[in-house]
Amino acid sequence: MVVGHFSIVYCHKPCYYLYYANDIAIKYFLSINALSDCMITGFSILNVEGKINSSEALSKQRFPRLNINIDKVAGDGAKLNVDYSFLAEYNDSDSKDAKSIGHIKLTGVVEVTETKEEVTNITKKWEKEHMLPVQLAEEIINGLNFRCSATGTLVAYSLGLIPPLVISTTKIQEQK
Repeated sequence: MVVGHFSIVYCHKPCYYLYYANDIAIKYFLSINALSDCMITGFSILNVEGKINSSEALSKQRFPRLNINIDKVAGDGAKLNVDYSFLAEYNDSDSKDAKSIGHIKLTGVVEVTETKEEVTNITKKWEKEHMLPVQLAEEIINGLNFRCSATGTLVAYSLGLIPPLVISTTKIQEQK
């Protein structure tokens, strides 16, 4: 059993994942590409919160409403830190007046490595429009869907909730 901090290196061109656990790297090769193609260099989950309001209501639960928010974007030289929150809200029906059964909330940071100029451009765009470049936003959201769905499934199992699994990939279209 390995105990310690886990982080992922995720490549925007699916080359491979590196899982780090106590400085031991295990490589999962998906295809042959250079590591220099990587943009996202780390995912960290810093806080996990799970709550059920009533165990009697669990039998009425519906698939959760999922929401990923980009809370903050900050640059530090060639590194970009993107703070996020992932929320899975469970209700007893799909109507607007549905009763809350519980929730799972994960918060953390995605680390992106780019050139200093690109980091500056991204942070300026974020401060002005609260938007990320489309390709970067897609990679972050899809990476968070994968990572938070996996972690959320473990929390959901412990609480008796339906796993917050997102199977499809997200595609973003720029507004014209």
